[in-house]
Amino acid sequence: MQLPAAHRSLAARVIGQAVRDVCDPNGTRIDSASARSFLSGSPMLSYWCEIAELDLTCVIDRARTLMAGCNAGRRGGAGSAEVH
Repeated sequence: MQLPAAHRSLAARVIGQAVRDVCDPNGTRIDSASARSFLSGSPMLSYWCEIAELDLTCVIDRARTLMAGCNAGRRGGAGSAEVH
């Protein structure tokens, strides 16, 4: 069953917001930790990926890369991860 485009768009926005929350220098630690947990393969990520018609493994791999970039940027005091 194909879901309406609005549902797919919402699901993609939920995942995108989690990615932004992971690396937001102005965000709270709780938001960042919650986003990291979500993007590390939670059942809810699987659910939203299914709705958005995104490959769960690819999303997790990309999130890990972005999270590693955020960590490196914070340790080094420079750089940031961008989401495209």
